[in-house]
Amino acid sequence: MSAQNLSSVAVHVVGQYHEVGKTLVGAWRSGARRLLDGAASRHGQMQKVTEFLSNRLDIDSGRVVEVLDRMAEAGTKGIEAVADRAARIESPIATSLLSTFSAINLPIANVHAQIADKIAEGAKKLETRVADVEEAAAEQAPAAKGGAVAVAKTARRASRKAA
Repeated sequence: MSAQNLSSVAVHVVGQYHEVGKTLVGAWRSGARRLLDGAASRHGQMQKVTEFLSNRLDIDSGRVVEVLDRMAEAGTKGIEAVADRAARIESPIATSLLSTFSAINLPIANVHAQIADKIAEGAKKLETRVADVEEAAAEQAPAAKGGAVAVAKTARRASRKAA
């Protein structure tokens, strides 16, 4: 168990969270765009406002992705720099200490990697769900032009009995 193995797991975790962030920003952008498109189709006089908001949405979400990219790159470079410095250590005591540190922390790091993988998997499912809703809305849009208005059902909450 070397520090290099621990660093590769850490780099993997950073990469997974980077992908999760980008995936969630993409899903958020898609949902917000769908909301704006729906408002524009219902209220024709708001066309300029929705175009402005759509433009801002694209610019701002692009900036968020740029920040995520920079953060992931900086984190990865930092992990690799520490691992490189640790690999250069020639002292037997320091090498033994680093090996012990790696042996203790590698199982924990692997659990974090598994959690990051599950979160990335969930984010991809969310993105797919948002995309499927968009496709379903696009398929239903021509059918709704016949004058029918979709009405959302109100949520009902069960009343709690006083204890």
